[in-house]
Amino acid sequence: MNTLRFSFLSVLLGLHCLWFAPAWANDPPPKPADAKGEPAKADKPTRTFEGQEPLFYFDSKRRPYIEPFHKTEGEEYFVCRGVIGEWFRQQMAEEANMLAAKDDLEKVSGSTCAVRLVATNHGKKLPIVSVELYVNSNVMRSCILGDSCPQSRTVIMYVLDKTLYRSYFITDQDRKIRRSYCLDNKSKILAKEECWHHFFDKATKEKSKDKH
Repeated sequence: MNTLRFSFLSVLLGLHCLWFAPAWANDPPPKPADAKGEPAKADKPTRTFEGQEPLFYFDSKRRPYIEPFHKTEGEEYFVCRGVIGEWFRQQMAEEANMLAAKDDLEKVSGSTCAVRLVATNHGKKLPIVSVELYVNSNVMRSCILGDSCPQSRTVIMYVLDKTLYRSYFITDQDRKIRRSYCLDNKSKILAKEECWHHFFDKATKEKSKDKH
């Protein structure tokens, strides 16, 4: 099985805490029907997030306004350009490089990447969104189209109390390296595990203290 496909079971278990609404560009109001009675297609949203380019350009169903370049059972891949805000893509690349440097792994530029949607039947059935950053196009081709992924830099968004956190998965197949990190909205490392796991453990400990 492609090693790029991390165990999304752990992510699905934390879906009840996910709330992506603030991170998406707002949808524009629907246009009136044309002369033939056919509803016109909505324009791509242009409203910015906190005065900047939006984090993602998604519609209300958490989908990009472009077609996927690759599809598998339960997964879709989209080019990053036009789907992720450029400033946010560069920020994720910097964060991924900071984490990869801990193991002296190759850097990513942020230009070779894909947005992956993973279907889910949980909650509102909105897809899980991950951003896949690659060290080069050959690695990208192997990870998406091949049977193995030599290196991966995967980012999964996690929003709690209106604050955006990010789970990072940093891997190197040859060196048998697989790391997980949780970063806050200021790029600070909170834990060496997925964000949902970190906050679940934190809530459990606080609940245990309250009982005593």
